[in-house]
Amino acid sequence: FGTPPEMVVGIIAGGLPALIRSIEGAEDDVNAGIGEMDARRVGANDVVIGIAASGTTPFVGAALGRAQALGARTALISCSQPPAPLRDTCDVCITVLVGPEIVTGSTRMKAGTATKLVLNTITTGAMIRVGKIYGNLMVDLRAWNDKLVDRSQRIVMETTGLDREAARGVIEAAEGRVKTAIVMARRGVSKPEAERLLDEHEGRLRPVVGDPPPVQSA
Repeated sequence: FGTPPEMVVGIIAGGLPALIRSIEGAEDDVNAGIGEMDARRVGANDVVIGIAASGTTPFVGAALGRAQALGARTALISCSQPPAPLRDTCDVCITVLVGPEIVTGSTRMKAGTATKLVLNTITTGAMIRVGKIYGNLMVDLRAWNDKLVDRSQRIVMETTGLDREAARGVIEAAEGRVKTAIVMARRGVSKPEAERLLDEHEGRLRPVVGDPPPVQSA
């Protein structure tokens, strides 16, 4: 979606090494959960979403409690009913009751899959609200590889009516910024003027260029 790295931040008990090997006891470390919130200077402009399949993970509960104390909005995604003390640290509790796992206790299965679906819904909704989506198009992407170069050209073609060669040219003039390229093409303005118009409307395309094209069927 082209978000800055500090906008959406992932935190896991045990830190990055826990992504590739088990860090025993990390999820029980209450002080580490508190420390992560302090280290990242969580405050009133933040939302902290805890993920705990069991609804009881100490690291997650401590982090949510600290985040709430620091003024952040808090939420918990769990696949079991969380205990009252943990619910009290959350503005929102999303409880997805998936039932027993096929392999007992292996929450990477049903619980993990359900949690991913919830997270997809939250992040997609958030990106729509901050103007990263126009119609059903991901207009804030940056063309870092061949696949995204092709996608960015197709997005500009669909939203402006340009052919591929013209779309490629306006994207280059916009220094790879698809949203800026769309404004340049639709409004017939320079890159600085397109950026000014987007800034005036908090990065949202609709008030700058009008409604998106109809969604194309597959």
